[in-house]
Amino acid sequence: MESVKNITIEMACSINGLIATEDGNEDFLSYRGWEIMLEFLKEYDVLIWGRTTWESIISWGEEYLNDLKNINIIILSKQVKKDEKFKNVIYCNSVEECLKVCDKLKYEKIFISGGATINNAFMEKGIVNNIILNYNPFVLNKGIPLFKGNYFENKLKLKKIVNEKDDIVQVHYEVLK
Repeated sequence: MESVKNITIEMACSINGLIATEDGNEDFLSYRGWEIMLEFLKEYDVLIWGRTTWESIISWGEEYLNDLKNINIIILSKQVKKDEKFKNVIYCNSVEECLKVCDKLKYEKIFISGGATINNAFMEKGIVNNIILNYNPFVLNKGIPLFKGNYFENKLKLKKIVNEKDDIVQVHYEVLK
């Protein structure tokens, strides 16, 4: 775990911090959020997603999967499997196993982009350094929050605000230890 130096959570969300509707629909989020994630990934060694997020991405079609073909991906899932179709994807069944894989493969910059349970699992371990939120100009009164799981709390320090395309406001925070 020692070589892991920088863990960032990045998410697109509504202005009130919901990442999807109650049934998992993300249609209210701008395609720009996908482009932003891909731009960030150029600076990171690996992308971590939960199984539900990964299955959603697969359902979106080949265009999205082609965007990911040169990106190292770890899927956190209790249902660990080997998928021959995606040579760049590794399955892990816990945060600890994920960090061991990152250490073994010398991944020092880790990019987490959902979902709520995965975000929460890393935050509650106290190992996240940065949070980047892309607030989309949309409000939901019910849905899936940024974090879901065991209780944790963290103080954040505002680092930067970026006015993005499509009226997205991108907010960068440092997680204070």
